[in-house]
Amino acid sequence: MKRKHIVTLVSSSTLASGMAHGAILYSGPVNSAYPVPASFPATGDSFDMNGDGVYDFNLGWDGYQTPNSQKPYIVGYPNSIPGSTVLARFGSFNNNGNAQTSYGLPITPFGSLIDSNYLAATPPGSYAYFNQDGNGNYTGDWQNSTLTEAYVGVELWDGTGNTNYGWVRIIYDGTISPKTLTLVDYAYETNYFKGIVAGSTNEIGAPNIYSEPLSQTNGVGANIQFSVTALASPAPIYHWQVGPTTGAGPYANLADGGTISGSSTAILTINGATATNQADYRVVISNSLGAATSSPPAKLTLISPVVSPPAPVLFAGLTANFNVTITGGLTPTFQWQQNGTNLANGGRISGATTRNLQISNLQGTDAGSYDVVVNFGSSPAPSAVSVLKVLPVSQENLYDAAVLADTPVVYYRLNDIGNPSSNNVVAYDNAGGFNGIYGIDVTNGSAGVQGPGPTNGYPGFAANNPAAFFSPADTNSWITLPPWNLNTNSVTFTAWVNPAATEPGLAGIVMTGTTNNTYAGLDYYYQADNNGNVNLAYQWNEGAGNDEDVFYQSALPTPTGEWSFVAVAVTPTNATLYVFNAQGTNSAVDSSANAGIFDPNGSTNLVMPFNNPEYIGSDPNGGSFGSQNFNGTISDVAVFNQTMSSDQLTTLYNAALGVLPPLNLQIGLVGTNVQITWPIGNLLQATKVNGPWTTNTLATSPYTVAPAGSMFYRVVVP
Repeated sequence: MKRKHIVTLVSSSTLASGMAHGAILYSGPVNSAYPVPASFPATGDSFDMNGDGVYDFNLGWDGYQTPNSQKPYIVGYPNSIPGSTVLARFGSFNNNGNAQTSYGLPITPFGSLIDSNYLAATPPGSYAYFNQDGNGNYTGDWQNSTLTEAYVGVELWDGTGNTNYGWVRIIYDGTISPKTLTLVDYAYETNYFKGIVAGSTNEIGAPNIYSEPLSQTNGVGANIQFSVTALASPAPIYHWQVGPTTGAGPYANLADGGTISGSSTAILTINGATATNQADYRVVISNSLGAATSSPPAKLTLISPVVSPPAPVLFAGLTANFNVTITGGLTPTFQWQQNGTNLANGGRISGATTRNLQISNLQGTDAGSYDVVVNFGSSPAPSAVSVLKVLPVSQENLYDAAVLADTPVVYYRLNDIGNPSSNNVVAYDNAGGFNGIYGIDVTNGSAGVQGPGPTNGYPGFAANNPAAFFSPADTNSWITLPPWNLNTNSVTFTAWVNPAATEPGLAGIVMTGTTNNTYAGLDYYYQADNNGNVNLAYQWNEGAGNDEDVFYQSALPTPTGEWSFVAVAVTPTNATLYVFNAQGTNSAVDSSANAGIFDPNGSTNLVMPFNNPEYIGSDPNGGSFGSQNFNGTISDVAVFNQTMSSDQLTTLYNAALGVLPPLNLQIGLVGTNVQITWPIGNLLQATKVNGPWTTNTLATSPYTVAPAGSMFYRVVVP
């Protein structure tokens, strides 16, 4: 039998609204599922779209040319008509079975116009694969391990120059085994050359709504769009309406002007939504043959601006940074408040009328509730409230004071007592406000996990010093941190670790995430030494383009069941690793003479951005299922934007032992003010040399004060 029609594949992205064409013949629900066959070669089923007794397209799985590739395809039947082509394909083959150039199969969304504007000639007789090229590589939109439903445009020729257009709807399910291809339904137009809208099933007359406007939630100030897909002939008229959020009206017609545009089109736009735009929206679509109203109404919900607070508990003398996040739209003004009172720039406060508020050298009076009023013209939008608590310096333990004296970028004490299993428990940064989130399988102070303290030989910590315990092979047992954005190659990582067993290879203590294969941090070597120890290591992977991957085996073990203070101090040309514990102090230097094993250029450490999420308790850059998790307890993690010396790190360890650093109190003039500096401890003052002495609980070094009479100062370390 002579084949009268051939299917070819076309793509579209143009939304049709109000296109006139003739009758459409619709298959009705087909819902034929085709799982991946157990063996190849295999052929799919053939379909006759227009009922003329000639197959128009074939749907199935191919593995004949590339066995086990399991590629789903749709193909038009070749026939004797000159110029018949399949227009888009993946992994096509010529008559000799050799792979030809591969093209992506288009996925046509509902409402797209399928007509002659989207034809593109390619060699005839080619298969069109949904998710792979001829070599089995995944490409395009139909990906493995996904569920995708979409339309494919088709063209039918009758051999005399006449063309009908149609569509085929297919579901590809790569989430199950065996994977399945399902033909849902199909349709084509009976008039020639008119074109068809993907998904249309009937002759067009009065408006028919195929896609309703959807409710949405967005931030105050965002640009909002509601859209509708409708078909009608003659072309329809649109009237967008607004009403109260009850869903029952009454509704009033909208008109363009101010923030509103597109009120008489298929897409309504609100530029910079404010509280007055929070309402229900619907559209009435009409032509001379009738009208249709979208239902249910689309509800617009607006969220107040979100304030990102600092750590809610900070020591006096540190800096608190608040910022507010709003989406696009109009340009707003900002006014920060403390306890409902407007703040103004000056002294320790900056950014009071910007997105970012900063309060330096925190004092007790800075504690309170903070929010920002974001004003869009005449429509103010107050943010949620963020509460800040300021701890006196006197509440620091000796180790805290020593760490903070070296001005860390971040300091995660990990003494939090919220239960991580309840989701989103915060790991507070007590230095810079880069707060993290506990994985739900981390255990911490809520379960009685303890860090180093007086009972195990470290009186520089509080008697109750909670810590965090991490489990290996667990994808929920690490702490995720925000990017630090250090942009440096002079940095120091420190932490206290107590392994529960020999650590897994590559177990992470504190590591940055990956950006273009760049990552760095303090972890363990990937294999055990001759004594069975997996030793302390560091990584500094600068990406494949730089051909640099410093990964240094220090030969420094961290004993199980014992607390060790560990550190890596990185310079542009080398790094030194340290282990301090009851057995002594050990260090190892990675230098150009002792290069990292994957670094062909010597251990040159390029600047690292640290602009991806960071992690405590795991190295997320390789392995699977938490295989690079730390196994044991971690406490008091700090990162310093400097290369710390051996003396500085020894001072930190001695502080944990309760050993005081040398105290040197210095007093000098800065302009007309007196400035007092000291390395550690609390500042005491008195009007007489023999007292009585009072503690200035909020004073931190350097402390500046205007002279007023006689005042004597001394420092005491708790």
